[in-house]
Amino acid sequence: MAENGHTTIATWVLPIIEALKPYCSQQKLLQHADIDYKYIRDTNRRIPLKNMKKLWDMAEVVSGNDCIGLEVSKFVSHTNLHALSYAHLASSSIRESLERSARFSNVISTAMRIAIRDHKKQLIVSLHKADDLPHDPSIHAIDAFIALLIKSSRKISPDLYNHLISINLTRSKPNNPKHHQLMYKCPINYCAEFCEIRFERRFAERPISTGNIELASVNEQALQDYLVRLRKNDIIGLVTKTVLDLMPIGELSQENIASTLGFSCRGLHRKLKEQGTSYQIILDRTRKYHAIQYLKQQELPITVITYRLGFHDTSSFSRSFKKWTGISPREYRKQHQHQKNNTKN
Repeated sequence: MAENGHTTIATWVLPIIEALKPYCSQQKLLQHADIDYKYIRDTNRRIPLKNMKKLWDMAEVVSGNDCIGLEVSKFVSHTNLHALSYAHLASSSIRESLERSARFSNVISTAMRIAIRDHKKQLIVSLHKADDLPHDPSIHAIDAFIALLIKSSRKISPDLYNHLISINLTRSKPNNPKHHQLMYKCPINYCAEFCEIRFERRFAERPISTGNIELASVNEQALQDYLVRLRKNDIIGLVTKTVLDLMPIGELSQENIASTLGFSCRGLHRKLKEQGTSYQIILDRTRKYHAIQYLKQQELPITVITYRLGFHDTSSFSRSFKKWTGISPREYRKQHQHQKNNTKN
């Protein structure tokens, strides 16, 4: 079962096991992570996030390298990333390439999302975990992905290092920071709030002579088709989205969700059971996550939060929240405000 339905493209496994060849057999690695060898060359196959985390954890253990993600990035080929690499190579600017990566990052993994914003003379690319993911993805997966973004950008703009301002990483400082320094050649901040890459904005918007609109369009269409197939098969994601859409209305019975998605109630139950979950688990998880986010906003009354989450009264919301967290919504809000005040002081 994928954790909260999150998955990674199966071919992302290939560079990991290739980088670990000197340390461990491929068979042992895949067995440890419960990954079937016959799937890892198929871009239409997806690996649950919990299995990928097992693989990344094993990678650090067998290599003894807490920067193993950087090493893995050296073994990534264009075909490992479906059509994303080819669309990137055809981009007409670094900004266009990064924006394309942001739109199609789910092709690689649904665990992270990419945001791009301008700040004065900088273009800032930030990575955030998916909203319903209970914990951060592996630090090695993040290392590998950021390194891949930098390496890919250098292929179309070889002078990138002259225009890379800084990189922020949420991970702790590695035992040997020189690996990251050699990879990025810019100031690196560890233990940051968000993972960020900062470019000179003028550089990111500079036209690239190798850009090919027609080729980029063909590969972008392939990526769009891939995401359509992915979302069609993502029953957990579909149910979660439908719950979010209907929460403010309060029509959250399993029968209503099933009907909205075109399933019978029994059919939806069966499909979710095949994924190792149930409608009630998804409903509780979704409500809990958004309840916590709302409660952090001190200006939102409890009654407003109650109805936004689809509860009919505050007592029902309070009972459910206490079941999820062990404390009432008001107690949680007080604790959060107290922690926030202490942090400021």
